[in-house]
Amino acid sequence: MSAPDRLSIAIIDANPLLADGIAALLTQDDGFAARTVFLGSKPGETAPGGFDVIIIDPAQVKVTPAQLARDLCGRGGAMVAYCSSLSEQLAHDCIVAGFQGVLPKTVSFDVLKIALATTARGGIFIDKAFAAAIAPRPGAEDPPSQPAQDRRLSEREMFVLKSVAHGKSLKEIGRELDLSSKTIETYKARGTSKLNLTGRRQIVEFAIAQGWVDGTSLTAG
Repeated sequence: MSAPDRLSIAIIDANPLLADGIAALLTQDDGFAARTVFLGSKPGETAPGGFDVIIIDPAQVKVTPAQLARDLCGRGGAMVAYCSSLSEQLAHDCIVAGFQGVLPKTVSFDVLKIALATTARGGIFIDKAFAAAIAPRPGAEDPPSQPAQDRRLSEREMFVLKSVAHGKSLKEIGRELDLSSKTIETYKARGTSKLNLTGRRQIVEFAIAQGWVDGTSLTAG
């Protein structure tokens, strides 16, 4: 794969040996070009722009995930929280702040690469370790109705919503069904309207309740 086709990855971590090691392993893969970026008091201020994905451990910084997201805004495409902490609250705060990926540092290298590829193309990747972070919380707005198996959906609508919950783009779904992206968007709109869902996050929550997400990792674009 030529250099322009590689995903450009910035790795921000307090442990330079870990960051350099991940960067070296990613760069050995033809699909990635990775480099370590210095971790300062406000990481976003030190990170140069132009990256497809920025990886950072939110447990290592003193600012909140919301502030961290603001600091990093405009420095790269997607933000991935690569967490040394298994705190579901921290993961939840990262998701709310706009991080497209949340996964623990204990995941395999292959899972990390999948997360980077998913978020770089506009999807969301939430590892199963943090599944509870996207579940409805006490005191939050009432979640959409979630029957055991909603019969209002057609087979196509259900297929499209399942695919969206697994992080596939409308273009990818269209290729699988040999349909245009516009047609897929219509199926998605019909399905979400029938279920009173708004946005991909609610689609993921519904998918979890239905058991559509299979147990390795959760992805949603």
